[in-house]
Amino acid sequence: MSSALSTRIKTAIAFGIPVLFLVFFNDLTRVIFLSIITIWAAIEFNRLHYKDNNKWLFISPSVLITCLCLFFGLKAEPQILQYGFYISLVFNLVLIFDLILLRQNLLSKIPWLTSILYTTLPLTMMIFLRQNIPFKELLIGSLIIIWLSDSGAYFTGKRFGKNKLMPSISPGKTWEGFFGAGLFSLIGAIAFTVIFPEIKFQEWIFIAISVWIFGSLGDLVESMMKRHLNIKDSGTVLPGHGGILDRFDGFYFCLPFVIFILVFLRNII
Repeated sequence: MSSALSTRIKTAIAFGIPVLFLVFFNDLTRVIFLSIITIWAAIEFNRLHYKDNNKWLFISPSVLITCLCLFFGLKAEPQILQYGFYISLVFNLVLIFDLILLRQNLLSKIPWLTSILYTTLPLTMMIFLRQNIPFKELLIGSLIIIWLSDSGAYFTGKRFGKNKLMPSISPGKTWEGFFGAGLFSLIGAIAFTVIFPEIKFQEWIFIAISVWIFGSLGDLVESMMKRHLNIKDSGTVLPGHGGILDRFDGFYFCLPFVIFILVFLRNII
């Protein structure tokens, strides 16, 4: 086993145990988990873009908004939910459009604002909607499917990867890894149909497809941002994995689309 792979596995175990506790224990710990990830991601994002400004933390409304969500346990009105949900969805679609055109995305423009749209809004939407959706099932399922997708892409790409996906953005990613990620995601969806029957089979399939496709695109969107900033990782908090942005980029990017699936199928909001 290579030293890099050994480091990745050790970090995954050390970081994964407390994460699994927070995600599986109860709704309060799930809200705490989402809030911690959102605050941490917002801090990393602003630190990257305001690295020459010692006061970057104080000009980051995204950090303040997330802290308020955690402290006050906000419950938004349905109309606010709709606005926030659709703003998040449209913003991510614009980032995908920029990615396809291989042009600099919006993430480096007005960073204090884009950090809210990029990280804070999708994750706090999950907190706001926890009373309207199968919160536990959707959070656990989305997290594990995105990790299965990442693992499928990594191991399939290592074993069979020959055709580059977007070499100018992420040289290591291949089409073989991309489709391997899809296969692992669908296997996860089938398993969750049995584990969490509260969400129907067809819903899990659509959720898995959304997590796979938009999670993969979210990873590429962040890679494009890092190339523009000329950095390899968003942070060093997770040895072998980088920062929180690196580890959860696909998760928070796919959330608006996963929520859209349930909105479309269940008419939640």
